[in-house]
This record gives sequence, C-alpha cells and structure tokens, in this order.
Amino acid sequence: MPTAPRGPKQGPAPHHPTPLRHAATALVLLCALAFGACSSGNQPREPVRAREAVRTVQRDVPSILRGTIGSQATLNGAQSTIVSGYGLIVGLDGTGGGILDERIAGTMERIMGLNGIGRGNAMPGTGLAGDDDEGLSPRELLRDPNVAVVLVQAAVPPGAPEGYEFDVYVRALNATSLEGGRLWTTELRIGPPTYFGGGQTKRIATARGDVFINPFAEPGSESRGVTETIGRVLAGGIVTEPFKLELLLDNASSARARRIVSTINSRFPEGPGDTGPTARGRNASSIAIRVPAAYRDRPQSFVQILRYLTIDQTFPEEQARRYIRSAQQLPGLADELAWCLVGLGEKAIPFCRQLYDHPELEPKLAGLRAGATLGDPRAAEPLMELSWSAPSLNLRTEAIGLLAGLDAGPRVDQSLRQLAADDTLSVRVAAYDGLSRRAERLMLRRLLSRAGSSVRDTPLAILERQAASYIPPTTGQGISRVTVDDVFQLDRVPYGEPLIYVTQQGQPRIVLFGDDARVRTPALLSAWSGRLLVASDSPGEGLRVFYRSTRDAPPVVLEELDPDLMRLVLLFAHEPTPEDPRPGLAMSYSEVVGAMHAMHLEGGLTASFATETDRLLAALLEAADEQRVEERPEFAEGDDEIGDDLESPLDISNTDFEESLVRAREEADAPRQRPSLVVPIPARPQDEDD
Repeated sequence: MPTAPRGPKQGPAPHHPTPLRHAATALVLLCALAFGACSSGNQPREPVRAREAVRTVQRDVPSILRGTIGSQATLNGAQSTIVSGYGLIVGLDGTGGGILDERIAGTMERIMGLNGIGRGNAMPGTGLAGDDDEGLSPRELLRDPNVAVVLVQAAVPPGAPEGYEFDVYVRALNATSLEGGRLWTTELRIGPPTYFGGGQTKRIATARGDVFINPFAEPGSESRGVTETIGRVLAGGIVTEPFKLELLLDNASSARARRIVSTINSRFPEGPGDTGPTARGRNASSIAIRVPAAYRDRPQSFVQILRYLTIDQTFPEEQARRYIRSAQQLPGLADELAWCLVGLGEKAIPFCRQLYDHPELEPKLAGLRAGATLGDPRAAEPLMELSWSAPSLNLRTEAIGLLAGLDAGPRVDQSLRQLAADDTLSVRVAAYDGLSRRAERLMLRRLLSRAGSSVRDTPLAILERQAASYIPPTTGQGISRVTVDDVFQLDRVPYGEPLIYVTQQGQPRIVLFGDDARVRTPALLSAWSGRLLVASDSPGEGLRVFYRSTRDAPPVVLEELDPDLMRLVLLFAHEPTPEDPRPGLAMSYSEVVGAMHAMHLEGGLTASFATETDRLLAALLEAADEQRVEERPEFAEGDDEIGDDLESPLDISNTDFEESLVRAREEADAPRQRPSLVVPIPARPQDEDD
C-alpha cells in the first residue's frame, strides 16, 4: 500500500486523543466518583463552602478605655436585685388582724406550720401563747389584732457578699398601723413573692427586726410615700446565698482569660477573711469573681474598680501617665479615668498628685478622688480646702467624705471638728459622719492590738461591730457613742448649735449635736393622743413623764427627771431588767424618734431637728428598672418556673407612692444637682398667744 509523501518538517504534529486515551480518562472519573460515593455513605457530596470568618465584638468606647476589663467583658450579677417575701409582724397595739386574701392567708399558714407555729407550741414570751397557754393555730394567729402580714421587699446591691446587711421595706396587708411591730424572720427570694403551690425562685436573703415608721410626714401628706402602714427594718436584711459574679468575655480567648484572671488577682490578693482567690477562670469566655472581704461593706466600689481595671499592667506608670493626660484633655471622662487610676494601685499616686492643683475642677477632682481612694496623705490639704470653699454643696460634702478616709494626722480631725460646727446643715452631718468613721477605725485598731487568741479567732465583721458599738469621748475625734439596749446607737457631737439628727437607713442612730440639747422648761408636751406626756411647771424644774405603752396598758409615771436630752433618750429606750433595774420606758427606736419629733413640733426642745432623705424607695425603683431590662431568672434546684400572671415586684396600688419613687429616682439620676441628703424638720408655728 503506497504511502503518501512527507512534506516539509513544520514542528510537532497537533495532539489528538485516541479512543484508548478517552477510555482511560473515563475510567479514572468513574473510579473517583465511585470512591466519593462510598466514602460518604452513598450520599451526594455537599458543595464545598468557604469557611466563615469568626466575628469579633468591638465595643464603642473611648479609645483611652479600650484596654479595661469593662471594654472587653460583661460583668453578670452587677445589677441590684429585687427580693421579696410575705412576713409576719408581731407586737402591734391592736391594729392588725384584718382580712387577708385567701391565697396569702394559705401561704402564711403553710410558712408558719413549717416553722413550728401552732397548737401545742405555746411560744412563751412572744405574746402569742393564747388564753389557754397552748399556743394559737396559724389561722387564729393571722386574726390576732396584734399581728399583721406584710409584703417585704428590698434591693440587694450588686456584688453583695454573704453576711451583707441591707434595709428592707415592709407594707401592711391587713393592718392599719405597723407602729411598735417587729418582723419575724422572713425568707427573701428573687422577684415578686409567690403563693403556696407556685414556683419559687432562689432564696438569697432573710430579714427580721424592729419596724421603723417614719414620723416625719404630717397627716394628709401621705403622698410623700410615708404612712403608718409602710415602714422599714433598718439593716434588717442579711444576704445568706449571694449571687455569684461572672465576667463574660466578648471574644472567647483562653490566653486573654488567663491574663484577666492574673490581673484581677494581682490587684485584689487574698487577705484576712478571704476563702479563695478573687478571680478564677472557668473557660475561655467565663471568669468567676468573688468579692474580697476588704470590700464586704462596699461592694459597689469593688465593681467599679473591676470594670475600669487595666488588663495590661506591664507598664503601670505609662498607663497612669496616659490617664492623667486624658483627664486634662477630656474632662468629661474624669470620673471613669479616676477609677482607672485606682485600678493601677499605689503606683498611680505620684501621677495623681499632678492634678491636685490643676486649675480646672474636673481634672482636679479626678486626681483627688483617685489619690484619696488609694490613701495618699498628700491629698488631705487640697481636700480640706475644697471642704470649705468648693463651689457647690455636693462638692463640699464629697470632699469631706474623701478627707475622712485618709490617715493624714490630727489636722484632719481638727478640720472635721470645725466643719461639724458649720452653719450649713449638710456640711455638719457630713463632718460628723467622717468623724464617726474615723473613730470606729481607731477603736478597731485598738481592739486588734490585743493579742489574745479570742480576738485573733473572731471574724473581722464581728470585731468591726464590737468596735463601732462604743466610742469614748477621749478619742481625737471628740465624739462619743453608747449602744442603747442593743437597739440603736446614741452619739454626742459637742460642736456647734444644738441639733438632733436621726438616720433612716443602715444602722439606727440618734445624734445629738452641741452641748445644750434639752427640753425647755416650763413645758407641757404630748404625743400619740396623750399616751406620752412630758411636763414641768417652772423654769429649771425637773420633768414629769406619764406614759402608756399601749392604750390599755397601765401608766408609768416618773418624776424629777433631768431635762438633758441625752438622759431623756436613754430613759425612753431603756427596758428595766433584774440585771439593770434602772427606770425606763422600753420604747423602740421608732418610738423614741417619734416622741422627740412630737416634742420638737410643739417647740419644746432647744435643738433643731433633721433627718436623712429616704433613699430606700429610690433603690427599689432603680433595681426594678434594671430587672425589666435584663431578666435574670435563677431557680432553686427542682423548682418550677414562675408563671406570667404574678404581680410585679413593685405592684403597689398607691399611685402616690409610685410617683414618690419616680421623684426619688430623678434625684438619684442627677447627683450633681440633687438636693441635700439631709432634710431639716421645722417646728410647728406657735400661736401668738403661746
């Protein structure tokens, strides 16, 4: 077979796949498809997707604050918590025992039964034994006119540790007055109270103690939030199972979590009373926080320092320099930067001093707040100057409070003693408060200096309470204190014009300023529809006192009593016992305050009268608002969830009361413009013929 001639050489011939190559390629594709099908369980393969990028959370905060813990994490449990429960008030003067909602009555009967109250348990000494001394049944007890059921509410501050004490608010549900009553131990659980058979939230506190009825609202002015059916138990609540604080990182990172834990524990090392480290890492995004024992009574300050704590403290001096520069350039951030400086600790003190003499007020205050909080004694001089000449009353009282916390020698006590005689009421009270805290610290140091084993083994909280119970007049602060029958404290401040000052939150306390607080003579003063009469026929004559503890009680008559107000207060409050049979009228703190208030209104005292503003209602409203924004349902193990049909924590039918809460909250939201926290009580105008 002839062959065709070859042409000229023009390079390699073009590639044309042969049938054999087609077959090989097809075989490879078939094998690949078969292998893929087998490896995926004979399922079609998913299309290949691009890996999604991890989203990084970046908060919108000023650049100077981006390195703080609060800029990279959320602190759970740092909100005030509403707690409540149904409680029992005893010791009334026939004003209780009214009709109760059946659901509440059933709940109370169940609670009393679980606590051993009922027939066969006479409970001697409680006044609830019954006529046959066999005890009252729960149903009979609820109908007793000397007993009332109350709604108990409180706002537990953020970070409050176990043993923290707080005020509780009580509202009568079947009584016309709570005067003279005492709250029996009541469980306080998160949120609104529930009826028997319903779901229960976690119990975190209990409450008990004498009810304080604010006597400073005149009849017809109950819109101010005060009536005889509303009261509070000062320092009556105690945290038993505190909320655990938790830091949640915005972006999970084991390395960052470890660094934050190390920073917190370096800033807050374990000290006396601590049972473990302040911070403990749980995982890459969660850190458990424990409030240090040193901040047990001021957990809010601990929370603030924690939020503004700088994570990277490799060069604290450089960080302090940056914060000082920013405080000068950005006065609006002065408060936040002050906390940042506090977080750096003592190494920030030399830099804070650069602001002590700053010509602008906000940077100067930032430096002084941080320096005083860190204990710099050199902050004392500029703070003393501000306490006398600051441009506003609030700044004067703030400077006094910062000054009182400094251990800067006797000049601080001397300045505070002079301020306690100032013409401005709020300044006097702030100076007294500073002197009181300094005297308490001095008494604690004296107590701790005793080397006895009993002192060393006593918890610090108990030692602090013992140190604050008695202050002799020989301390450098010049004030004195006695604790009256373990009920309230009576302080004497021998500076300035005579003044009676009483507390409405925290430790029950009556403070007598000046050296001439006494009853005017001659006098004819009465209180409580004649149940208390104080009389004197001529100037300089001793007092006669007529008193009935209840409407049906036999009268007590005492004569030739000293008109000195301190002696009279001790007489009113003292309860005679076989161990101490001195005469006394066994009045409660509320009754003593009410008696003095009544005598003041009639112009029978040489002293003026003042009290604190009521901040408990504002705290309740603020906590309720926080919980509306962020629900935190924590349930006891095995409990059912709460239904949606229960009343709200502040379901108060009195709209005037709600309005008073709103007004109180508006004051709390504007601390720079709010009025003084001390309120003068004017005497009732006297007739011209008097």
